[in-house]
Amino acid sequence: MAQSTSAVSGSEVTAGEHLFDYRFAYSPENDGRDEGFVHRFHYQHGFTERLRGRALLTFGKRGAEPLKARIASLEALFQFKERDGRSGWDSAIRLDGNIPLEADKPGRGRVAWHNQYRLENGVELRGVLLVGREFGDLARPGASIETREEATYKLKSGLRVGAQMFNVYGTTADFGSFDEQRHQIGPVVKGKLGKHLRYEASTLFGVSKAASDADFRLFVSYAF
Repeated sequence: MAQSTSAVSGSEVTAGEHLFDYRFAYSPENDGRDEGFVHRFHYQHGFTERLRGRALLTFGKRGAEPLKARIASLEALFQFKERDGRSGWDSAIRLDGNIPLEADKPGRGRVAWHNQYRLENGVELRGVLLVGREFGDLARPGASIETREEATYKLKSGLRVGAQMFNVYGTTADFGSFDEQRHQIGPVVKGKLGKHLRYEASTLFGVSKAASDADFRLFVSYAF
């Protein structure tokens, strides 16, 4: 598995918004695995105040191998719960499908439940539950289960600082032990530069043997 370029996405949809996003992740050599690079590009659009679509393309490489297109994906997110005012709970359901661009990778479809809660004191909590199913000749049996969590605090400058946790538990056919699953945790910083440009910088450290020792990530997006 490539290092993660996933975020702990929020649940809010902005009608009419166009957003272009570039994400980069780097994992140094560890436990006999070559260093890895991943580049991800996506475009998303808010069709209504509730519905958002996204298309993305991921490129990656390990060691001396050439950079290759790995995955194309389409997503649709529907926000069914919107908070009242500056604080409260937002929630959404997302459907996504991965189309593998390599012969040795299966396809995948998933359903994700996004939750976001903002407190009056600047704290924001996010959580995502993802359930998926692979398809194709190389598909694993059972349904895959993942969770992502994030807690951040907004500083007076507008900068958000906090921590993230990513957990990939395997499939319902074989969860395996804790060390056979992928569990990562680490700090995150995110903010805005002007009206349109947003950024997020984070590091995920592996807390189970199957996870990368460290993934260094930088996301930049332009919205209008």
